Amino acid sequence: MSTAEAGPTLADRLNRLFDAVRPEGPRGRRYTNEDVAAAVKRDNPGVRVGRAYLSALRTGSKRNPSTELLVALARFFGVPPSYFLDGGAADGAGPELELARVAHHLPVRNLALRALELSPEGLAAVARLVEDVLARDGGPPPDGVAGDP
Repeated sequence: MSTAEAGPTLADRLNRLFDAVRPEGPRGRRYTNEDVAAAVKRDNPGVRVGRAYLSALRTGSKRNPSTELLVALARFFGVPPSYFLDGGAADGAGPELELARVAHHLPVRNLALRALELSPEGLAAVARLVEDVLARDGGPPPDGVAGDP
């Protein structure tokens, strides 16, 4: 079976996270290997990882990290461990990646949490406002009708 038939490699999956999940939002800077290694070590002292090892995983020159490291990386990026551990999970990870992007973008996360306190009418008004600003900024068209919860 070819690599294409086997689905994304570990390097593909990891690079997809580095591309999609950014500390300052979708247009912000990307995490560096050093950023991620330091955070993983801080939050998981028993897991051994460094900048160079992450780089080797991302290029595909290393392919067999520990399960503990994969779980720690999944936790850092805000995706389920199955993203790395289940052969088909990365293909359907679109919603998880979107949630991870929100979780790592503090202003968006705070806005989303505050929106939970709004009335349905208030939420509809905020949704319209967001759509208006996106349209002015040349953002993507809405997925649904503005104001739909």
